[in-house]
Amino acid sequence: MGRTTPSFRIAEAQEIEEWRRFRRSLPKRERPAFDEMLNAARLYASASSAAVRTSRFEGMAMAIAFHHFKLLSGVLDK
Repeated sequence: MGRTTPSFRIAEAQEIEEWRRFRRSLPKRERPAFDEMLNAARLYASASSAAVRTSRFEGMAMAIAFHHFKLLSGVLDK
């Protein structure tokens, strides 16, 4: 049997896990902001998976940038 590609949500969780060392190196007071940023990527997991990019981080980065753009432009009330 061939290897199946994991769903984007699973791949996204794996990517977040790979950033765990980076998170631990942040000052404790900054870790919640980092967690919130990565959680923003989860809001757009369906759109990221539809984009079919070669890198799972690419979709996550665009989702984070899009979410922050919406926050800054006032389109999204937090």
